Amino acid sequence: MSALTQAIYDRLADDPTLQGLLAIYGGAPAIFTTDPPPGDAELPYLVSAGEVSTAPFDTKTTLGREVRRDVRCYANADGSAAEIEEIAEQVRTLLHRHELAIDGFETWVAECTGPIVADEDRAYGRVVSIRLILMEVEAMS
Repeated sequence: MSALTQAIYDRLADDPTLQGLLAIYGGAPAIFTTDPPPGDAELPYLVSAGEVSTAPFDTKTTLGREVRRDVRCYANADGSAAEIEEIAEQVRTLLHRHELAIDGFETWVAECTGPIVADEDRAYGRVVSIRLILMEVEAMS
């Protein structure tokens, strides 16, 4: 798992409120960093796997990158979107304007947009999009 993936996973998985809203998979909150998620995963769950885009964000004296990533949230299509909306709003709360602990990088910007609707046949879906500006830092020796 990349340092960015690990940082997003840790921020989400360590939150007691979000833990209470998600199913459990393998003894942990159902947050998947692979796509598609395991076929035996029960709803509700999250998927955050890979960047939507990444671009250089360098200055004269620093190296950085602008990264965009989606966190897709899914819950049972049971006639009410209240559960999925609560999950997606908690994801947004945890990631918007919060510095992530990413090995080798400092977070300059952390913004979220959404959640936007991404319903499927058997599940309600919401997508929270993250925009990060990350600047490389020298490794501590």
